[in-house]
Amino acid sequence: MFLKSAFAQDQKANEISWTAAAELPSAADNQKQPGVAGAFTGVHNGVLIVAAGANFPDGKPWEGGKKVYRDDIYVLQKQGESVQWITAKTPKLTTRVAYGASTTLPEGIVCLGGETDNGFSRKAFLMQWDAAKKDIIFKMLPDLPVALANAGVTSIGNTIYVVGGENSEGPSDGFFSLDLSSENKQWQSLPVLPATLSHAVVVAQNNGKHSCIYVIGGRSSTSSGISDLHNTNYCFDPNANKWIKRGNISDGTTVSTLSAGTGVANGASYILLFGGDKGNVFHQIETFNARIAKASTQEEKQKLQIEKVQLLTGHQGFSKDVLLYNTVTDAWTKIGEMPDFAQVTTTAVKWGNEIFIPSGEIKPGTRTPVITKGTIAHKPFFSWIDSAVLFVCFLLMTAGRFLFTGKTSNTDDYFKGGERIPQWAAGISIFGAKLSAITFMGIPAKTYATDWTYFFLLMTIIMVMPIVANYFIPFYRRLHVTSAYEYLGKRFNYGSRVMASALYVLLQIGRMGIVVLLPSIALTLVTGIDINICIIMIGAISIFFTVKGGIEAVIWVEVIQVLILATGALFCLFYLPFHISDWDAGVQELNSAEKLKVFDLRFDFTEPTFWVVVIGGMAINLLTYGTDQTTVQRYLTTKSEKESRKSLKLGAWLTLPSTLVFFSIGTLLFLFFREHPQQVNMALENQDNIFPWYIVSQLPAGLSGLLIAGIFAAAMSSTEASMNSTATLLTTDFYQKFKPAVTPKQTLFFARTTTLLLGIFVTCIALYMAHKGVSSLWDKFNTILGLFTGCIGGAFILGIFTKRANGNGVMTGMAISCVTQIMIQQYTDIHLLMYAFTGLVSCVIFGYLFSLLFPTKQHIKGLTMYE
Repeated sequence: MFLKSAFAQDQKANEISWTAAAELPSAADNQKQPGVAGAFTGVHNGVLIVAAGANFPDGKPWEGGKKVYRDDIYVLQKQGESVQWITAKTPKLTTRVAYGASTTLPEGIVCLGGETDNGFSRKAFLMQWDAAKKDIIFKMLPDLPVALANAGVTSIGNTIYVVGGENSEGPSDGFFSLDLSSENKQWQSLPVLPATLSHAVVVAQNNGKHSCIYVIGGRSSTSSGISDLHNTNYCFDPNANKWIKRGNISDGTTVSTLSAGTGVANGASYILLFGGDKGNVFHQIETFNARIAKASTQEEKQKLQIEKVQLLTGHQGFSKDVLLYNTVTDAWTKIGEMPDFAQVTTTAVKWGNEIFIPSGEIKPGTRTPVITKGTIAHKPFFSWIDSAVLFVCFLLMTAGRFLFTGKTSNTDDYFKGGERIPQWAAGISIFGAKLSAITFMGIPAKTYATDWTYFFLLMTIIMVMPIVANYFIPFYRRLHVTSAYEYLGKRFNYGSRVMASALYVLLQIGRMGIVVLLPSIALTLVTGIDINICIIMIGAISIFFTVKGGIEAVIWVEVIQVLILATGALFCLFYLPFHISDWDAGVQELNSAEKLKVFDLRFDFTEPTFWVVVIGGMAINLLTYGTDQTTVQRYLTTKSEKESRKSLKLGAWLTLPSTLVFFSIGTLLFLFFREHPQQVNMALENQDNIFPWYIVSQLPAGLSGLLIAGIFAAAMSSTEASMNSTATLLTTDFYQKFKPAVTPKQTLFFARTTTLLLGIFVTCIALYMAHKGVSSLWDKFNTILGLFTGCIGGAFILGIFTKRANGNGVMTGMAISCVTQIMIQQYTDIHLLMYAFTGLVSCVIFGYLFSLLFPTKQHIKGLTMYE
């Protein structure tokens, strides 16, 4: 703790710097621009568009000023760091309207409803910017089911959701959706909102599992003239098709009502709320209006009117609070205040990495022409001691690798370590290959965001261990193979061997890209090092030592990185509880949020239910531990079959304590960030970074650097292992097959050259993904694993457990399995964990069927479990 206070930086993550980016230009009638409230606002094709709205150009309403509905369109374009207004060829809407709802989609800005001189509107249209013609394009959408103003709107994908609002009949609890990708576009009625309200902040954000719709605050007019003000936070879960009440609006200590504010989704699971009316003065004004309406004499009315005007003219503006809501922990906190006057009845938008709040109302009857820009501050959170530790660790990791690179003189050394690796080291290496950066970061993040339903996914490793030990390892050892797919060549034909090998190579290329990218994202976030430098650094070191050292260097480095990561994880497990004070509230929240749920016994194969996790997990791990060259290659580095089995058992059983540790860390992270909501980093665009963020922001200085170095080490060792195993396949399954007369020296040269080229290519893949972006890396990895390996596993099952399967049938089954997998992914909602199972089963069924239809003579003695 002393080290932390002495050497760590001030850890304040959630800072927004505010500036006035621009002011609305004069309207088309050249009148002075007072600003507008209730405008349609959004971003499309590189410009910010502000259209319509209402203001009081001739004076305050209590001074006789009349509200004027506008039809002007303003277009703001970025010019480097600055912005400038440009004139559209179509400078006006066809209708003067205000207080409609708008949201930004890739196709354009959806504009809905509003209020006009003639009453409330049902109109809906899409507003697009044509950059070439510098003009606005309008596309009409189906009219709203009911006329609405001051409604909320958001979108998930191509589906628009409209909720609440008001019209001549009062506030609404209506909830409607429109799928823009549908050919027959029609509004659909959804379960009504639990309350009738308008002026709410409506935002779509991920809740850790999937995107939901949040309806925050708002108000409801009543027959008494005194509105009901809301502090509620309702969440609509599209998957469950129901509303859930979440934590009320709060600044972290005090619950408060809020209406007419604005907000945006930011990062992986955060919602930012800006401004809004807490309702104190608003209620007083409504009370005066009610009393004036009931006054019996003109004198009394005049007196009340004077008092009301004094209240209005003395109005200090609306709430300036900037609130942060975490959809995962259901916790609120105040992170700052708006500068000057806060803007209400406007729509905040994300434009790139910045937040723009255009115009709006700053006091009753008073608008502002200012376009406020908010920039989320991002600065590295490494102390100098962490940076020093990281640098020293890199030096030590580099020096350590030289110790294991001197014994590689032939391909047997390069691919099998001369079969001199101790079984305990091979076992730790098997475990370490799975304790990668993906595990270290992804599992705690998944548990933090969801629950323990994925627990049995890792326990299935232990379940499949006897099958692999008794039926897979014996073939690899007795046949003296170097590549796992040599077995398929001996059992069937070269075609099946090369198909499986080629699919595995594709898998490893995708996997290596993710394994390199994942820690690079985390390191960029917490240290400030450019992501390109991180990727190149991991790639370069991995390439150099894999080319030079082979599998022996990979295994011993994995042993070291397991020790580093396991020690760091255990420290976090024991360190976290000391920073959680309210355990009673925490346990209650864990129970109410079902954060400790392990068994989901629903027969639903579109969600990670128990059946999906167990069935899919057994298929994934049977493939991973039975056919994955990265793992199989470690079985071959020990001196005997008995040693190989021991190494497998050690690696498998180590998953039990490690799984308990990582899942517990995820749960403790949930409790910590729930109790300390201000400590989250709202700039986290990926949930997988939550654990590295905790490491650098909360752990003692020095230890943070050590654990981040461990993540780097895990990424490098996983990359090195994949490069070595992939090079093994390319050498044994392709090069030696087509050039059987090559010398051992030439083969070793080819293996090293292949490793070099693979490393360069994978580094480029990671750089590409870094700039294109990916979703949850844990899910992405499992998707790739399932899609590419299912048919490979099916081929092995057919070879080991059947007598009548033949090469042509297996190749056909593998091809059909690949097509089946693509169809399942594209046209069903089956959960990604089932991909490995469906791929395996489809290969087995079709492979066996076609083998029966087209039988061939085979020599299978010693190649199946029966002989």
